Amino acid sequence: MLQLSIAIITWNSARHIRECLESVLESTTHLSHEIILVDNGSTDQTREILTSYQELPQLRTIFLPANLGVAGGRNRCIREAQGKYIWLLDVDTVVNQEAVHTMFTYMEAYPECGICGCKLINRYGMVQDSCRRLPSLSYKINNVLSSILNKYSLFAVLQKKIDDKNQTQFYRKEIAAPDPVEVEYLIGACQMIRREVIAEVGELDEHIFYGPEDADYCLRASRKGWKIIFLPTVCFVHDYQQITNRKIISKMGFIHAKSLFYFFRKHKRF
Repeated sequence: MLQLSIAIITWNSARHIRECLESVLESTTHLSHEIILVDNGSTDQTREILTSYQELPQLRTIFLPANLGVAGGRNRCIREAQGKYIWLLDVDTVVNQEAVHTMFTYMEAYPECGICGCKLINRYGMVQDSCRRLPSLSYKINNVLSSILNKYSLFAVLQKKIDDKNQTQFYRKEIAAPDPVEVEYLIGACQMIRREVIAEVGELDEHIFYGPEDADYCLRASRKGWKIIFLPTVCFVHDYQQITNRKIISKMGFIHAKSLFYFFRKHKRF
């Protein structure tokens, strides 16, 4: 059995795919691995770029005729995966061998860990809130209010009160600490999942087209007794651009909201 399957989905990802793939290739030479890449119906130059990598023996590419969403695309990767661990990785990342090695060796050492991830930073070194408490309706309402108020300096005091109230959803002290920590969920940009978890929990929920399929999966895994572990001592770059933040009212914003309410209803988190 291969040690690691790296699962990447693309959708109009021409600006990211080369850098991501090159970093993965450089960072996994110490492991027996495969890269499974599913393109979710891209209409830019993504497919042409991927074609140039098709001679690589460890890379398998699947071209879908339409966008199946994050869960749908990743499930296609999972069905193909042959590795002991399946690493769900966002295409807008630049990884390194230290982070890959640390996550892999932790999973090997602690069989109770079902899913693990590490610290994510942007290109300027700012740390992301990549491990969080499970989404709730109050958290999401506060997020939207803060985003709206951020545009108007007149409401700065009110925005700060909302932001302070919303801090409980994050693990910021734990992210800054040196020890591994059990968390409620890891964002889907970096989830290394044990094969036994997938066998027991199943695939990602395709009713969730775009977020929070990552929280849903971690919750389902933890209910089966698996630990979700965040490793704060290693990191890699995630060029995070949440498309639902560009416009509060948009097609993707509506799809994301629909997925959230499905999650809240499914897990009774109103």
